[in-house]
Amino acid sequence: MRNLGSTLTRHSYSANFGRIGMTASNKMVAVLTNVMDEQGNSLTDHVWIQDSDFSLNGVSFKRGERVFFSAEPYRYIKGVYRHQAVKQLRADIGLRNVVFWGMNANNEL
Repeated sequence: MRNLGSTLTRHSYSANFGRIGMTASNKMVAVLTNVMDEQGNSLTDHVWIQDSDFSLNGVSFKRGERVFFSAEPYRYIKGVYRHQAVKQLRADIGLRNVVFWGMNANNEL
């Protein structure tokens, strides 16, 4: 995983769109895979984003489709559920304030 430093700022990214799902508390989430920054460096293999952290702008994405967006990355500790460790703890990257602005060359936004 790329070292983002201590200050995480808004950047442009691309990823494969996974799917839209629902959490146990009935909140919409989306999964993005193979997330890369604007230089093509891998940020993370996948990330789940909550509905409050993204806008689809009325566009339907297909599974596996490459999408382009801006977002603010943040660090969090993975392996905690309801304030209890459920597996080995490790640092991970999340995304918030995701704004989709493009698709691959075959599916222009």
